[in-house]
Amino acid sequence: MLARCFAGIVLGLPLSVLLISCAIWAWPGSSASVVMPFTILAFFPLWTGIMAATYLFPSGLRAWSWLAVANVGAFALLWALKHTLPGL
Repeated sequence: MLARCFAGIVLGLPLSVLLISCAIWAWPGSSASVVMPFTILAFFPLWTGIMAATYLFPSGLRAWSWLAVANVGAFALLWALKHTLPGL
């Protein structure tokens, strides 16, 4: 149980930051002053949800591996968005 808890804390933080960053870059026709307050408010519930979802995995190893794969996928998505969309 402790391994799943640490997986949610350690890998859930960058995953939630990456998902929020992808939402900021993909938001159509927005500026930083409009999008940032909503994304800051959405960050903490998202991170809490990811931490809570780690307890659904049967083992700590599965939680670490799935969250690591999700982090790599979210980073790849952010990289693709930054290089294809104009962004902010």
